[in-house]
Amino acid sequence: MPATQRFSNWMPNVFTDDVARALDFYRDVLGFQETFRFPEEGRPLHVELRLGGSVLAISHGGEVVEMGLPAPIWGSHHELVLWCRDVDGTVGELRDAGVPILVEPFQHVAGHRRAYAADPDGNWLALVGG
Repeated sequence: MPATQRFSNWMPNVFTDDVARALDFYRDVLGFQETFRFPEEGRPLHVELRLGGSVLAISHGGEVVEMGLPAPIWGSHHELVLWCRDVDGTVGELRDAGVPILVEPFQHVAGHRRAYAADPDGNWLALVGG
């Protein structure tokens, strides 16, 4: 069966020890929209967020341990690429919000502007665009 028939969609899942803190960051600082929360009341263990046509999940790392997987190792095992209209302006806004800027904006060899920031768990955010 071709992969186009086998799979219908995909969603990256970021693990954290504090879903509420990560949710605040992705929703309130970066502008993602919350579309799903479990449990519905109290501190969330899993949330799903939408930005444009993309969906990002955030889950408590302890939940995967209960399913038999090893505990996640925090930070910088992937990068979440966020396309921006204005990388320099976005970096300034994130800095003003207290977000750690890991690499200041620079002209990438591929011809676009790029910078790096970090979410509250140290995951890299590649800011790419004009």
